[in-house]
Amino acid sequence: MMNVGYIYSKSVSEEWIMVLSECKRLFADQTLVEAHVIHDFLSAGWSINFVDKLGNDNPLTDIYGISCSYDSLEQAEDKIHQIANCPISIDNLFRFTDR
Repeated sequence: MMNVGYIYSKSVSEEWIMVLSECKRLFADQTLVEAHVIHDFLSAGWSINFVDKLGNDNPLTDIYGISCSYDSLEQAEDKIHQIANCPISIDNLFRFTDR
C-alpha cells in the first residue's frame, strides 16, 4: 500500500505522489526548499521536481502518481509560483541549442 501525499522512506518499488495541495503544505512546513524545472524530452514539455531538506527530488504529480508536464517553461514557472515563492533552477537538456 502506498502512502499518498506524505514524504516517507521509499523503497525501489514505491513512487512519490505529490499533488499541488501537498506541495503547498510541505513548503509551509519548510520541508521542501527549492524547485527544479526539467525539460522532458519524452513529452517535449517541462516537468517540476521539488527538492526537500535532504536533497531528494520529488516530482509534482497528478493524483495517480504520474509526473505533470507543462507545454512551456513559463507555464511550469507559473505553477511553481502558485505553490510557493522559492528558488527555481532550470535544467534544459538541450542547452547547447540555446547559444
